[in-house]
Amino acid sequence: MPLSIDLENIVKGKNDFMNFSAQLMRIVFKSDMRHKAKLANEFPNLVKTVQTFMDTGEILNLPYD
Repeated sequence: MPLSIDLENIVKGKNDFMNFSAQLMRIVFKSDMRHKAKLANEFPNLVKTVQTFMDTGEILNLPYD
């Protein structure tokens, strides 16, 4: 399952998705650049998906890390 599904649900405001990646995406949205860099070391696709959405509005279709 791609990360795009979790991101789309977060963007639509669906709070009933409480899996690990959805929770981590919420943290990445709130993180500063220093903490995003640390998270990107362990979860590169997830951080790239969120950062790309924040920068361009595009939702990438990357696999889970």
